[in-house]
Amino acid sequence: MIRWIRVAVALVLVLALSASVYWGYTLFLLATGLIVLGVAYGWPRLTDSPQPRATSIMLALFGVGGLYAAWQDSTAPYLDWQPVLAGLGLLWTFVQNLTRGIGASYAVANVSAQVSGLVIVLSASTWVAAITVPGDKEAIVIGLASLIVAQCMTALPWPAIYTSPLAIAMSTAVAGILSVLVFAPAISLAMALVLGVIMGLLVAAVDRMLGLVAYAKFQAANLEASQNIEVKKNVEKARSFAVQLALGAAPIALGGVVVYALERVAS
Repeated sequence: MIRWIRVAVALVLVLALSASVYWGYTLFLLATGLIVLGVAYGWPRLTDSPQPRATSIMLALFGVGGLYAAWQDSTAPYLDWQPVLAGLGLLWTFVQNLTRGIGASYAVANVSAQVSGLVIVLSASTWVAAITVPGDKEAIVIGLASLIVAQCMTALPWPAIYTSPLAIAMSTAVAGILSVLVFAPAISLAMALVLGVIMGLLVAAVDRMLGLVAYAKFQAANLEASQNIEVKKNVEKARSFAVQLALGAAPIALGGVVVYALERVAS
């Protein structure tokens, strides 16, 4: 049942993005900001960061900075500042982890996890770049619909050997149906099918790579030190929600890269 929390999170974010495509650029930017904040809060809890608050602040700052940079960039490819932000984020990550001391445990794992989170929050800015690319925006709506359908399939209580192919098949089918019945001839069937396949693969991959982390043992010292069972339960519930928040928001952030790339190819 808890796996459906990520679907609910994804549905809220997808609806916000889909609606704001037609309501205005500023609203779309704000909706994309929700994705950044979701990943920023959930990612350190998903990866059991020893510095969750500092990591959340770092991811939120760079994610919002990436959105603002893409918003202000009026010339293609609309992502000129992303490499700069990525470099600064990498520097921040090393400095932040050095403050834990030279002999800190899990140093490599924590740096790798934080850099991965940085990549995801910066990927969210590609949604802003995608809506800036001249042309129709049907690919954005189709991509978002494919994402939410694929997330629903991966949340089914079946083994991944069934849910992963089902996610790919259903996201592809939905993309094809929308392109033919709703958005024809603004987007070709071939492009829609490619978009659906890639979105399904993306969601299935995130589910397989990160989904099992939701059931991993805690590294957090406060859980090990706590002697109060009720306190442990409350912390476990809070972490569980944060994990599902990250798992729901991460594929949407990464999906912007796919939509942006296809729009650039097609334009």
